[in-house]
Parts: sequence; C-alpha cells; structure tokens
Amino acid sequence: MTTVTSTRATYHQANKSLPAKEAFIWLKEGWQLFIKAPFKLLGLSFVTLFAAGLIQALAGPIGLGISKWVGPLLATVMWLAIANLAENNKLRLSGGTLRSWTNVALWSLTGPVIAWIQFQIGAMLMGADSVAALANGVVVDVPAWKVGLMMGSATPINLLLLFVPMLLILKHRSIPASFTNSIAVVVGAYKPMLIIGAMIFLTVALAPYTFALSGLVFGPIVSCMCFVAYQRLFR
Repeated sequence: MTTVTSTRATYHQANKSLPAKEAFIWLKEGWQLFIKAPFKLLGLSFVTLFAAGLIQALAGPIGLGISKWVGPLLATVMWLAIANLAENNKLRLSGGTLRSWTNVALWSLTGPVIAWIQFQIGAMLMGADSVAALANGVVVDVPAWKVGLMMGSATPINLLLLFVPMLLILKHRSIPASFTNSIAVVVGAYKPMLIIGAMIFLTVALAPYTFALSGLVFGPIVSCMCFVAYQRLFR
C-alpha cells in the first residue's frame, strides 16, 4: 500500500482542486455510514462524553486537565469504531498496536494545551474570574454565546490536527509525520475542509444551548463525515 508520507506532496497538490461542495458529498456518505449502526454510535458517543465529564468533575482544575488529556484518547476510540464499521460493517473497538496507542497517548497531551488556549480566549470574553470558576465546575452567570465561542475557539487548531489520530492508529505513522501530513492535507483541501470546520464549530458552540445534546447527537454524524474525508484524502 502506498504510504501517506511518500505521497504527501501528491495528495497536497491534488487536493487543492477540490471544490467546497465536496464536503456535502462526504456528509452524504458519512450519513450512510452512520445509519449502519446509529444507536451503537450514539451510545458510544454518550459513553465517551459521560466519561470525560465524570473525570472533569473529580477534582476541579486537576480533573479538568486530566479530562482534556483523556478526551483525545476517547475520540480516537470513536474513530477506531467508525473505521471498523466502514471496513467490516461491525462496530468494534479492536485495532492498533501498543506503539500506535502510546503515540496516541502522547498526542493527547495537546488536549490540555488546546484547553489552555480556549481559557485564555474565555478570559478575554468573560473575565479571568469567571473562567476560573468554570474550570472549577462552578456555575457562573455569563452569556451562553460567550461560553459557546470559547468552546468553539479551538476549532481551527482541531481542524488542522483532525486526521492525526487516524494516521496514528490506522496507518501507524509517527507523531511528527501525522502532524505534518494532517496539516498539509487540510490546507491543501481547504475549501471542503472549511465546511467541515464550520460544522465542527457549530456542534461545539451550540453545546451551552443544547446541554451538550448537539455534541451527543451530531458529533457521531460529523465524525462519520470526517472519516469519509480521511478515506478520500488519504486514499
């Protein structure tokens, strides 16, 4: 099989011509993938969100930091399940090697860093005291749109790194290669990827209004769409 690394420049060049409407083709195919096991995917989405929330509630900022590290790990589990569903028509969590999972655990350390960036933006929007209270799990009286904007502010970074966990766990790439390949392909296919970015942003930013139901319900659908994009861009 041709490796991503050896054909990176080819993919980057070819993807530049992809129109924005390609994203809607990915969405259609992602929906078809989702309806193969909708309740199992929704259930897995609930378990991952609940687990992250439970960890976050453990011990204030410490629990928050751990949950932000565990979050990308749990997201990788979702990617693996979707990959098995796409390839074997079965929602299984098996796959990956010890080395690839170790790399995923190391890559997941970006979670707390990205969360720190979000909180810096939140401090500018709501004030440092309000953000500190939120980090400690204290309910504060701030506009929901500001909280949503803070949560969605990480979308540009997350979009650039979108394919990193799939490259790590499915193609067993190194962390540096996964980072550079993901960024190169997202930038190369920027037109449809901007549509995906907008959908990711809305899914996250609407959480304060929907009590996280947007992430629970639309998250798996958008994830299936992103997996289809991965298949097309890294074929």
